[in-house]
Amino acid sequence: MTAEAAQTTWTKQRRYLGLVILIVANLVLRFGWLLYMHPPQVDDFAWYFSHATQMYEGQGYVWYGHPTSYWPIGYPFFLSLLFHLTGPSVTAGLITNVLLSTSIVVLVYGLSRLVFRNPTVAFWASAGYSVLPSQIEWNSVLGSEELFTFLLLLSLWMYLVGSRARNPGDLHGGFASRARVQPIWITALAGVIMGLAADVRPIVLLFPAASLFYERYAARETWRSSWLVAVTFAVALYAGVAPVTIRNFIALHHFVLVSTNGGVNLWQGTHANGWYYWSWNPKVNPLLPYVKNDYLENKVAMHAALEYYRRHPLLTVFNGVEKWFFLYWVDWNVISVTFAEKAPHVQEWVIRANMWFDNIAYYLWMAVSLTGIVQVFRRFSRQSRTWWLLLAYIIYNTAIFFFFPAWDRFRYPMMPLYAVFFGIGAWYIVGRWRRRQ
Repeated sequence: MTAEAAQTTWTKQRRYLGLVILIVANLVLRFGWLLYMHPPQVDDFAWYFSHATQMYEGQGYVWYGHPTSYWPIGYPFFLSLLFHLTGPSVTAGLITNVLLSTSIVVLVYGLSRLVFRNPTVAFWASAGYSVLPSQIEWNSVLGSEELFTFLLLLSLWMYLVGSRARNPGDLHGGFASRARVQPIWITALAGVIMGLAADVRPIVLLFPAASLFYERYAARETWRSSWLVAVTFAVALYAGVAPVTIRNFIALHHFVLVSTNGGVNLWQGTHANGWYYWSWNPKVNPLLPYVKNDYLENKVAMHAALEYYRRHPLLTVFNGVEKWFFLYWVDWNVISVTFAEKAPHVQEWVIRANMWFDNIAYYLWMAVSLTGIVQVFRRFSRQSRTWWLLLAYIIYNTAIFFFFPAWDRFRYPMMPLYAVFFGIGAWYIVGRWRRRQ
């Protein structure tokens, strides 16, 4: 072996060693957090556990004694499958969340390597995501965030794998015809995985429209090729959703794509921007007569929301911008379902200190990520454009919350994508510091 070949082998081994260290560090951090913090499961998290247990016991997905699709079935169904291995167990669900969360770190590394072809950037990206406090703390509740985010990132990674040209130069200098270089089955597989993500959280159902614009304007494909990829992706996505839709039609006797809470959330968004809203006053809540029939409740709520938009267009715009503000302004929601749930055993000052610790860490972290986005536009805008797919999802996900009540929990799936840009930001900042030294 020549000296050059030996150096190349050592460099590759060092890269893999860095990834292994990250995986081990994440498992230690996240399992250590579970040992320290295991609060009672409340609200959505208790609901997921109880309904997963019902499905495990063969009672079906029911609410008020009849079939439901109010919350998407994806995550409780996933838990029910897990319970067939472990029995109903919150601990088993939390351990699975840790494994999914660690897998997300690996996917952040993979996406960064695929997009920027720089192992240092990939290491910084995955290391940055690993230490963001809130992303660790969410592991101690049975939320759907980890499963949805894992499937989302896996789909985006698969999509970009399919987008790679046959020679490395095409990746940085523009794409060749998609019909020639992209096996369409890879796009279809990415779509099916995105469909499974939609079974957990339906927010991605319209993302194929964003992929069309990505193909045409970022990948610089012809309209024909762009439509081919986007339609393939969309058809595969809805194929991934189809089993849930069929179940809903059989159980509810109505066409419900995934869930029946979309209209309710839109209606809630006409009353609140950055928090949950519900009223038991029939004078202000037209949904109360239908709470035991989630299909009719959703239908009435959708009508009420659309009527509000028609009557108050300017207020809708103002509220939409305010919802975006609430989506990004803090990062302490997780404290309310972890430290706060253990009160009075945890003192008030400890709760507040952790809230501000999470917040300050988030502000600093996002500053690095936004620096990375600026540097990507400066340095990569005429080279690799694959990063536009990640930015397209961030823009799409943010835009959706123009109508829905928003707070930092709903930003969770976007943070691994921001982490990819965090890698560029950290690489740039460290590089400047070294040059000054």
